[in-house]
Amino acid sequence: MKSIKNKIRNYLSLLRIQTAAATASAPLLGGLIMGQRELSQLAVLFIIGLLCHIFGFVLNEYVDVEVDKKSMDLEKKPLVSGSITKTQALFIVILSILCGYALIIFFYRSIYTVAFFSIALLFGGLYDIYGKRIAGMDFVLAGGFFFICLMGASTISTDFNSIVYLVCLVYYFQILYNNAVEGGLKDVDHDGIGGAKTLALSMGVNVKLEDLKITKSFAGFAYLLRFIFIGLLVFLGSQPQLDFWSNKHVFQIIIILFFTMIFLGTLYRFLKNVKFDRSKLKKLFSLHEMTSYFMLIIVLSPLFDIWITLALLLLPAIWYLVFNIFLYGKLLNPRV
Repeated sequence: MKSIKNKIRNYLSLLRIQTAAATASAPLLGGLIMGQRELSQLAVLFIIGLLCHIFGFVLNEYVDVEVDKKSMDLEKKPLVSGSITKTQALFIVILSILCGYALIIFFYRSIYTVAFFSIALLFGGLYDIYGKRIAGMDFVLAGGFFFICLMGASTISTDFNSIVYLVCLVYYFQILYNNAVEGGLKDVDHDGIGGAKTLALSMGVNVKLEDLKITKSFAGFAYLLRFIFIGLLVFLGSQPQLDFWSNKHVFQIIIILFFTMIFLGTLYRFLKNVKFDRSKLKKLFSLHEMTSYFMLIIVLSPLFDIWITLALLLLPAIWYLVFNIFLYGKLLNPRV
């Protein structure tokens, strides 16, 4: 019985299941913004989002396994430890693609939805294959999330409004930041040893005797991406359909200001780190990412009723915390 439980843990860890709900929120939000309110249809969008997540992360693990073996912190990862074979991982990748297309064709029968899904997979696949070989592939991966969000919206109509495009852009810059900055920092030790080419390394970030050197150019890049994110949220909230920054949303604005302080505080703390502490970095990244997502949902809240807003706020956060505890025994420190 214990071996079965460990096997399940290994597969869920390979799928990076703890962050799957956050990925699945992209097509879900696209559909909701366009007016989708049928629970069954929203569930299908969520599942398609999960499949996109599984495809991207399992393929990434498959391609990066030799680089990951350079880090002692990652020796328990399923492919690194050998608890799951590369053949099994590749089968999961192919199955996730086939299931995604099957759901789209059966439920939506839209050439646009198929096209956006295909572009998202293409961009994600290109990143997985070339992300450690060509610096800057994070921009391509972020484009994949732009189209995942657009895919969800296209299941209702292709007459997209400004809110859809702005939310897609928010996802673009959020994923670009997550991958280029957070991912670049947490993996800089073994990326450097393994000969990977990332934006962090190309900007001079390195680790020597556990001392983390974050260059001014890299810190400036990180701050630029975060301020673009905030600027997009401000512009999004000013759209007539939302009118978020008016007096009738004072309570939500106060919450946004509170989360902004956490957002900027965590950003400052990990960019000022002088010791390479992967565990501490991951905790700060987790808190920062959840705060970013909460800010987006709160700005969009005038479009939704209270129950949809609460579901969007709580589902990814609870999902993340529960699976972290199940897989790793910790709330904010997954083994990634």
